[in-house]
Amino acid sequence: MRDTKKSTVQGWHILWKYLSVYRSELTLLSVLGVFSAIANGSVPYVMGKFLDAILNSHTVFVGTFFAMPLWGLLLSIWGLAQLVAIGTDWTNDKLANKISTKLYVDYWVRAQTILLALPLSFHKNSKPGEIFSACNRAANGLDSIAGNIIIYLAPQFLSITIGIGFAFFMNTNLAVILLLGIMVYIVVLFRMIPEAIPLQRLMHKAWGKSFAEMDQSSSNIVSVKQFGNEAYQKNKIQAKFNQALRFNTLINVIWSNIGFSQRVIVVITQVVIFISSVYLIQAGTMTIGELLAFNGYAALVFGPFVVLGRNWQTLQNGLVALERAEKILTEKPEDYLPVGAVKNFTFNGAIKFEHVSFGYKRTQKVLDGVSFETKPGDMVALVGESGAGKSTLIDLISGYYFPTAGRVMIDGHSTKKIDLKFLRKNIAIVPQEVALFHDTVKMNIAYGSSGAKDSAIIHAASIAHADKFIEGFPKKYEQVVGERGVKLSVGQKQRIAIARAVLRNPKILILDEPTSALDSETEKFVTEALDRVMEGRTTFVIAHRLSTVRRADKILVLEGGTIIESGTHDELMQIPGGSYRHRYELHVGLI
Repeated sequence: MRDTKKSTVQGWHILWKYLSVYRSELTLLSVLGVFSAIANGSVPYVMGKFLDAILNSHTVFVGTFFAMPLWGLLLSIWGLAQLVAIGTDWTNDKLANKISTKLYVDYWVRAQTILLALPLSFHKNSKPGEIFSACNRAANGLDSIAGNIIIYLAPQFLSITIGIGFAFFMNTNLAVILLLGIMVYIVVLFRMIPEAIPLQRLMHKAWGKSFAEMDQSSSNIVSVKQFGNEAYQKNKIQAKFNQALRFNTLINVIWSNIGFSQRVIVVITQVVIFISSVYLIQAGTMTIGELLAFNGYAALVFGPFVVLGRNWQTLQNGLVALERAEKILTEKPEDYLPVGAVKNFTFNGAIKFEHVSFGYKRTQKVLDGVSFETKPGDMVALVGESGAGKSTLIDLISGYYFPTAGRVMIDGHSTKKIDLKFLRKNIAIVPQEVALFHDTVKMNIAYGSSGAKDSAIIHAASIAHADKFIEGFPKKYEQVVGERGVKLSVGQKQRIAIARAVLRNPKILILDEPTSALDSETEKFVTEALDRVMEGRTTFVIAHRLSTVRRADKILVLEGGTIIESGTHDELMQIPGGSYRHRYELHVGLI
């Protein structure tokens, strides 16, 4: 119970953080809400008096130009109150819709901004579908809470205060009955709600896993098709959603019970008021008009509570969703500019590893005591089995991770003390699996080099041997490549990535097995393009095809996170029984 209350308080705190951005608009809504509440709160009283005035035929302003029946005056007051209520409610509605929509948009923009700033380690360990589900449910919850509950119901609850005041003014005993009914109503609501909150958390997690499974199926659609596993994936997705639906059903049962209990309390309260009214009318202490007015106040008072009861699930769902998403959005962002960071120094690309050790977990080292040094313009090849630490070593150069021991130095500066945006601006990567944006060829080449001129883009494509196939497209450089470049072949995507690297003009070039998935002819084109790109740049090459690393200035052979051999191709071939020599002779024997 304590955890539930704590969680609810946290949810309200998070909600207010987003609402407080619109303090001025909310203040205006509050002022308009006061006018609306006064206007709506006076209507039942005026209508009661109007009915009594019809029965009694009183005249007001006798002997003046404004002489009229009392019911006429009351009808005019009623009409004026209605006009005020309609006008303020209309203005409120427009402003409320504007605020709730902006809240939804602002939340998504903020969430995406935060996610983009989180370190690569977070994204590697997270499921995109689950993150999307959490943020989407939070954004929808914020929109619903702000628009349907906070902004819409707040003026109505102000009307309740005015309504109860009128009720006590008209008849204290009946007002006490009405107040007791409301108190019982609230007690029942708050006693039953805590049962649903833990289930709502489980439901949100289940929905997240469901969307994560859907995202996995979509991301790996090629594998699904290749293995004919459409039915298998469908069953996995269905199983995840069934779990979410089970929690949803349990929660709906609780909310149905809450709704039933509330309606019973409202009906009992109204029956008691009606029965009491009969005796009061018969005793002559209450008029028919006052009964009508009191019944109006009962509806006015209970109405918002009934709406709140129906929307309480929306409120709780929204608070839980906000709380869950906030755990993601309060993750520590990447520290792009650490204290004392250096930037805008002369970047040459000299790299030095000094006894570097690193592990993703404290108990597991991926790199252990790695030391080497390269000069600007050197070509360094990394050789080793999968899991030997090659990709991790590359990630340390880019500052995606930092050593747990030792230092990575670039031009004499530790990566822990370099402006990361400046560092990565001077690095370009041609990965093994190129992921392009669902945009034009031109945009994909220019990505990371904003403001590049068309002539520079075309020149980069020419160096990458990409110009010929691009010119063959119907729309040439305006051709859309599809999601992740699905409309292009592997070789074409590689050459787009190379053109992107050329345009970036980096000092450090990282080639992560760029030719491993290519046929011989395409590999020839890509290799020629890479040769032109590597000129004058410090280049790191990860390659299983050892024929591509023969002319490296330095070859580092990694095994179990350590460098077991280092040297040129000729030097390493002189080591009897050496790891590199064994790999090379095996590779040559397979050709």
